[in-house]
Amino acid sequence: MSEENIQEVTGIITGITKSSAVHILSFQDKDQGGVLALTIATRRYHELFPAGDPTLGIEMVAVLKHENNQLTVVALYDPEGDFIAADDVPDMGTINYQLDDSQPSDVYAELLAARQTAVNQIDASKSDLELLAAEHDAENTADIPTTDYGNPVLGQGGLE
Repeated sequence: MSEENIQEVTGIITGITKSSAVHILSFQDKDQGGVLALTIATRRYHELFPAGDPTLGIEMVAVLKHENNQLTVVALYDPEGDFIAADDVPDMGTINYQLDDSQPSDVYAELLAARQTAVNQIDASKSDLELLAAEHDAENTADIPTTDYGNPVLGQGGLE
């Protein structure tokens, strides 16, 4: 990697578009006045921004690498911001492992399993359950008071 292939561009991130495969940063170049669409793979995006999405509208420096007619984002940082070394982020390996997990997540099955676990932890005798059922039935059969407002158009009937 020769130095002439590396370019630093100063500008502002004006928008972030996310999809499952890539994140697209709209980067307005300060010197040229144009807008770059920096496309970053989702896994790489989380490596560039381990603390979450960057703040929009502040001056950032994009380090870009030109190679084989392709432009690659090497780094993106706030020159006025705090520097956090990757070694200081202890869970980075765990985050990368979770991002690499290609198994589809079935949220519905997980919720059903969690519900069944909660149901299995209920420790009540048959008489306790019958008492709860009787209270539930009593609440459902209780008369709900209704208010007669009469005819609001004609102003007749109802409470006075």
